[in-house]
Amino acid sequence: MSKNTGKSALTPKPRKRVKRQVENDAFGAMVRRMVRAYGRRVGNGDVEALVGLTALVSDVDTAVRVAVVGLYDFGYSWADIAVRLGVSKQAVQMRYGSSSAERGGIDERIRSAGLDVTVGTLVRVFADHFPGSSPRPSACPKCGYRYPDDKSECPTMSVVRPQLYRRRTENPAALEDLLTGEQFESLIKPKSVRTNRFTVRTGRSAPCPEPVIEPSLLDLLNGKDTTP
Repeated sequence: MSKNTGKSALTPKPRKRVKRQVENDAFGAMVRRMVRAYGRRVGNGDVEALVGLTALVSDVDTAVRVAVVGLYDFGYSWADIAVRLGVSKQAVQMRYGSSSAERGGIDERIRSAGLDVTVGTLVRVFADHFPGSSPRPSACPKCGYRYPDDKSECPTMSVVRPQLYRRRTENPAALEDLLTGEQFESLIKPKSVRTNRFTVRTGRSAPCPEPVIEPSLLDLLNGKDTTP
């Protein structure tokens, strides 16, 4: 047989296969169906799988963070992202921003009020930054501060908690109206609540903590380092 002498320029080349992209709406709907099915499967008697199911809360929080940071790097502004999340631009910046000035800093409501902060403001900030206990999130639900293994409070909470505890009798109605039972107990009995969270997370008894001198609001506003 003679060698094929056809002109390559006239011979159509095979089309390159385009990778199929699943629409995000359909993909999200599938994930939600899987999560609901997961809950039903665990509810059918698999009590040991309950731990894995609750761990999805942290996984979703991480996924949202990856998505938000990716959108910001893609070119969307914090304002664009905030509109979709239904929160303020400042809240998105504090929770998902990459710098310490954007994320994990002292709540603006505390910094702007300074020493004139009211009990009502302290209560609202306390409730917003409260981490909860079951399941414990990996980051502050308000500012996005990533909790270390031995802590369960963001910098804002570490400032607000002692201030609010000392001034709790000034406006008891604010505490009753704005705090849940769990939040109120955490404020009144902070050591027992934080010990329980440590035990649940690590699976071992919490170590005996060393005495810690809580920084005052004036020290933090002036940038004073109170670390021993």
